[in-house]
Amino acid sequence: MNAERWNTRYQASEYVYGTEPNAFVASQVHLLPEGTRIVELGSGEGRNAVYLARLGFHVTAVDYAEAGLEKTRRLAQTHGVEVETLHADVTSWQPEHTWDAVVSTFLHLPPEHRPSLYALMQRIVRPGGYVIAEWFRPEQRTEGYTSGGPPSPELMVTEDELRRYFPEEGLRYLHSMVRMLREGHGHHGPGAVVQLLWQKPA
Repeated sequence: MNAERWNTRYQASEYVYGTEPNAFVASQVHLLPEGTRIVELGSGEGRNAVYLARLGFHVTAVDYAEAGLEKTRRLAQTHGVEVETLHADVTSWQPEHTWDAVVSTFLHLPPEHRPSLYALMQRIVRPGGYVIAEWFRPEQRTEGYTSGGPPSPELMVTEDELRRYFPEEGLRYLHSMVRMLREGHGHHGPGAVVQLLWQKPA
């Protein structure tokens, strides 16, 4: 894991992935009641966290790149909202409490770290709460899409992998697709993605 690489990427004044929310996250917020407490894992520059705070949710943004968290605070101030920022590495983070929803978009880890990420997502969401997440699939590289994502297919996620690690009884939506990305210059154009909506059994 290389926080410095992301700190360098986020040093620029522009927002690499824009300031608008991820489209899949935005499409699922109708599931979340007023007052929902949300944690975003790998929050980057804060576009999703600030969007959710603007809707009135209580949001904690977690990332290991301090430069991204600083831009999150700046964006939140611009919009007149509050976002709790937490500097932590999700591969070793062990919070003591739970949230009503977990959000994560394009948080790509090496294969050896992904099972613990999936376990963390399930552990820190309360019974009845949601995990809302999107990743690039290996086809992003093997089929030549140029809209962003990590350099190696092994860093990407498959639908079959998610089915292995997220109990089926909680799966509300799991789908692979190619969709148009419009997330700053960092994610722009057709992208091969997999989307997950999982609800922790009550």
